[in-house]
Amino acid sequence: MAIPGKQDLTITRGDTETLLVTITSDGTTPVNVTGRTYSSQMRTTPDISTISITATCAVVNGAAGQVSVTFSAANTALLDPGYLYWDLQENASGVITTILSGTVSVLADVTR
Repeated sequence: MAIPGKQDLTITRGDTETLLVTITSDGTTPVNVTGRTYSSQMRTTPDISTISITATCAVVNGAAGQVSVTFSAANTALLDPGYLYWDLQENASGVITTILSGTVSVLADVTR
């Protein structure tokens, strides 16, 4: 069983937030992720059924293991300042693996 990498985030409510994640086998060697799909959500607690927001995930460069994770401005505008939890999951032909997980610090925005 693999342990997900830990990645805490700090975002600003109402902003578009995009992460470029490189999937590696050993911290440096990219994994070819062509044909795999990814999903990511934020929730107020890890076990709550209510999803706070969902990201749009896309393989950017499969051979280089690059995946983009984007939380839209419209979605982050729905968040209250404070702390949330998030993760990034991979689906490789039905095998689901959590790649990254952590907390999210949501900062208040002033301009809306």
